[in-house]
Amino acid sequence: MNPFLVFFCFLAGMVIVGKVVSKITGSKAYYLESFPLEEGERILWQDMAADAYPIPTRRALIVTYRRARRGAVRVTNRRIIAGTKTLFGANHVVQHVLYPSDRAYPSEANAIGGGLLTRGFQVLVFERLKVVVHASETTPFADLSLDQALSSSLNLERYRIYSDAIQAFCIPE
Repeated sequence: MNPFLVFFCFLAGMVIVGKVVSKITGSKAYYLESFPLEEGERILWQDMAADAYPIPTRRALIVTYRRARRGAVRVTNRRIIAGTKTLFGANHVVQHVLYPSDRAYPSEANAIGGGLLTRGFQVLVFERLKVVVHASETTPFADLSLDQALSSSLNLERYRIYSDAIQAFCIPE
């Protein structure tokens, strides 16, 4: 059999399995541009050229994070929503939604996947008092410590938001 044919059959099988799992679990992709805000929620800060990365607990000593400016971050008075552009798309797909630990957060935050298979994005919880903004760095970023007691942060230590407009960054009220 031709190796290219086997490769394309394997890719087609992966796509079909992904579609079936999505239909069974009910997950779907949400776009940041059309992501619904809750009742009484308002936007405090937004950067459509920011990059956001979850930082794992066990990582190399020296790690650099690329500033591709393909991501977007929206901070509201209740949560932080982070997304990334798809390869050929114009909109940002929501990847992570972060809630402060001292406020109410969805039950998916205490599940291992953080709601990735049920909601379509991962729900994380950060500690409000441990947010540090590094505005004077060569690549300015905000460092959010994740709540280690919750299962969604199982192998994650912190969450970083890189932005050129980080001086105006604020956390949810």
